[in-house]
Amino acid sequence: MTESIHPPAAQLTLFTGLKRHLALLAVCGVAGALAAYGISSLIPKQWPASLLFQVGQVGSGANLLVDPNNVVQRVKFPGFVNQVLQTEQLPIDESLDRRSALIKKSLAASIAKGGNLLEMSVRGYSPEEAKANLMAAFQMLQAEHAELLLPSLTRLEKNLADARMSLQKIEDERVAVLEPIKKVNSAGTIERKFSESILLASMLKSSESEMRVFRDQINSLDEQLSPYRTFNTKAVAPTYVPQHAVYPKKSIAAVIGFFLGLLLSGLYVLARNKELRSTIARTFQEQT
Repeated sequence: MTESIHPPAAQLTLFTGLKRHLALLAVCGVAGALAAYGISSLIPKQWPASLLFQVGQVGSGANLLVDPNNVVQRVKFPGFVNQVLQTEQLPIDESLDRRSALIKKSLAASIAKGGNLLEMSVRGYSPEEAKANLMAAFQMLQAEHAELLLPSLTRLEKNLADARMSLQKIEDERVAVLEPIKKVNSAGTIERKFSESILLASMLKSSESEMRVFRDQINSLDEQLSPYRTFNTKAVAPTYVPQHAVYPKKSIAAVIGFFLGLLLSGLYVLARNKELRSTIARTFQEQT
């Protein structure tokens, strides 16, 4: 019972030894926190810019220009970021320019939750720079996807023009047949034979059927070419840049500095105090 109430002499000695240097440990911890906080203030600040976008499609959501996973891998490919740097007239070698290094380090893309949208992000040393870096990367991606969209868009537009031309041709032929007959009938100079009426009705019915087919085709092509169905890769929300820098985190730096100060001061105390080292070693042996 007595042992449970009063700590062993070795533990008491250890506690006393540590308490003797408590002021030094506290001062070094605070000094480490202040030093880390000051150093973090000297480190260039970084702002992230992010953009939510949708992959382009042709006709419907089932006909995407490119698989979203391929877009993510394309952004990760080193050749892509090198092209972005070239468009911004920055050196490809990151050792020559800190902005190039930051773009190469931070440019990333991912599939947003749900799989319908993607997110691209990159950092800059100012909000304006972060946004400029992001726009350069996104516009590069848009230019690549525009090349993929062009053949399909050209084909749909040609089919639409051909369908309209064919419809116009049938309508012109129909007018060319009906106009003389209307004039003759209005003058009342002739009476058509029954067989001629049957033939004319058959021709008109056939032309109406063809016109209906072309109108349906035109409506379908118009619907496919609608900006809601056929479009290039596009942003679905404005570029987001936070108001405050996200790096460096001064509070985290201060905490790390505090514990680092404690650690270094503790090592200093142990190096200078042989008695305390012996007490710690004895305490450890007793516990094991």
